[in-house]
Order: sequence, then structure tokens, then C-alpha cells
Amino acid sequence: MTRTVFQMIAAIAAVPLCAEFLPGVHSQSIHFSLIAGAVLALIYLVLRPLVKLVTKVFSILTLGLLSVFVDAWLVQLCVSMMNGGLVVDSFWWAAAVALGVNTLRLLVGVLFKK
Repeated sequence: MTRTVFQMIAAIAAVPLCAEFLPGVHSQSIHFSLIAGAVLALIYLVLRPLVKLVTKVFSILTLGLLSVFVDAWLVQLCVSMMNGGLVVDSFWWAAAVALGVNTLRLLVGVLFKK
């Protein structure tokens, strides 16, 4: 339970960091970045397991490459929900944001391992 909470906090913190350090990710303010991080954390909590379950066979066939596209799509879904508060220039920048979020979530997961 605490691991999930801290992974959500890591996802929330990752979006403002990506907006600050990645030139293809733009945010109107830190508040929009934090809200986008919260929305992305909820998307990762609810939709990501469902999409991963549905695409599991294809992900095995593509050696996990499909997971990158799924995560980038989830980031673009979050960006579309933000109505211009957070802008990602291209699909590849969305993939970079997904990589940053997943890296922080992985580090937190390792720190709070059961």
C-alpha cells in the first residue's frame, strides 16, 4: 500500500521535472505540471494495468517494445485532458516523459520493496 502511494507521488513529481528539463515538454506553470502529474498517476493506477493485460500477447511478441508505445499513449491521453496546460511537442517527447515517470516509479519501487 505504501509502495503504491509513493509510486504515485513519484509520478506526480516526475511531470514537473520533465517539464523543466525536457525541451519538448512545456507547462504553463508548476501547478499545471503537478495537476498533470496527479492525472497521469491516476491513469497509471487505473488504465495502465488494463491496457497491459489486453496487450500482453503483443508485448511478448514485440519483446516489450509495445509497452513504450502504451506508456507514451497514456502520457498523450493525460496531455489531452489538460487542455493546453501541459503541451508535449511529439510522440517521442511523450515517450521521454513516460521514461522519466517510469524511472522514478522504478526507483521508488525498489526503495519500498516488500
